[in-house]
Amino acid sequence: MASARLFLRKEAFWKVKNGYRSFSNFNNCVMSAKHTNNHHKLAALSFREMYDIRSNIQHLIKDYSSYDVPKIDWAFLMQHKPPLKDNEQYFLTIKTLNILLTLTCHRLAALQELPYIALVNPNIEQSNRLYLKTLESLLSIEYPYDLYDTAKMQNLTKEFLNDHQDTLLTLSNGLQEISNFYDHEKIFKFLNNHLHDRILMKLLTTNYLELLKQDENTRDKIGVIHKDLHISDLVLRTNEFVNDLTFIKYDKTVPVKIMDGADVKFSYIPTDLEYVLQEVLKNSSRAHIENNVEREVEVTIVKSYEQLEIRIRDFGGGINPQVEDLIFDYSFSTTEKDAKDTGMSAYILPGQEVQNVAGMGFGLPMCKAYLELFNGTLDIQSLWGWGTDVYIKLQGPSNKLFVR
Repeated sequence: MASARLFLRKEAFWKVKNGYRSFSNFNNCVMSAKHTNNHHKLAALSFREMYDIRSNIQHLIKDYSSYDVPKIDWAFLMQHKPPLKDNEQYFLTIKTLNILLTLTCHRLAALQELPYIALVNPNIEQSNRLYLKTLESLLSIEYPYDLYDTAKMQNLTKEFLNDHQDTLLTLSNGLQEISNFYDHEKIFKFLNNHLHDRILMKLLTTNYLELLKQDENTRDKIGVIHKDLHISDLVLRTNEFVNDLTFIKYDKTVPVKIMDGADVKFSYIPTDLEYVLQEVLKNSSRAHIENNVEREVEVTIVKSYEQLEIRIRDFGGGINPQVEDLIFDYSFSTTEKDAKDTGMSAYILPGQEVQNVAGMGFGLPMCKAYLELFNGTLDIQSLWGWGTDVYIKLQGPSNKLFVR
């Protein structure tokens, strides 16, 4: 086992400022957790046993939360190409689980640093319990044997995705409930970091699962990254979904017109771009419908080498100057469903509660976070009384990264 630890440490864990980490706290936590779950009821533990377990877990959280996550760029996601050889799958599994463990501890440490009023809030406490469950799941892995069990690793990562699917809704409800008692800037910073880590965790997990499924016949994608994605088709498909929402809400739909770039193809993660397009088109559609504008939303697509720019232009009257500075902020005051012009939620189409996160205005901040992960940008230019232009700029992977 000692040689296995050294092998894992040497080959799979990134270097931190003070050198490669020790495995002692990790193994102590694993043994303590297993000892508790399999051989004792919680009530039967002595004070010393309980103290040791809590202390070991807390040391691990503190240890891992102090580490930086390696840069997750296109090269990182595409370093392993399908079909994976056994050793490639082994290393990919270690890297993915180790980063998930680090990000989980980042979130647990951040939650524990919130003030007491937040920690006793039922919704925030539920989020904390969920991340503790994820930590327990990661610590339950038998190293190195479980790393070779593909089915077990798939089930573990799928469970992680299911568990964290709606975590923003729960957390946002809790933060909204304490927003009158906690500094807005601190909440904003907490949410920015939370969104970033949450997006990374989902990206790494979905990319890992996709790579495990792909074989030598998979030609058009590597992990979650699709080569030559047809952008205008994605825009039109996304608008069909948005029209379903507007039809339910308003009994109306808003068409989209591709002004230029109908044939453009670009390499990117379709689910990420689809989310961004969906949020922007929802805002534009709502503006058109509520201002009785009978014309299409115009979309222009321009590609230049490994860069793509999408302009979405609507004629829905623009953004009120009184709230224009808040469009990338989180709204914590719009608790009433009929609230108007109070932060970004005033420009979000009511539809799916999870996506809108209880009206707290997560739409555009999340779009910005998705794009900035790969050096993209989201810019908005609005002319009050006329309309709004949204510029989505993407930096895609180099073609050479697709070479197998």
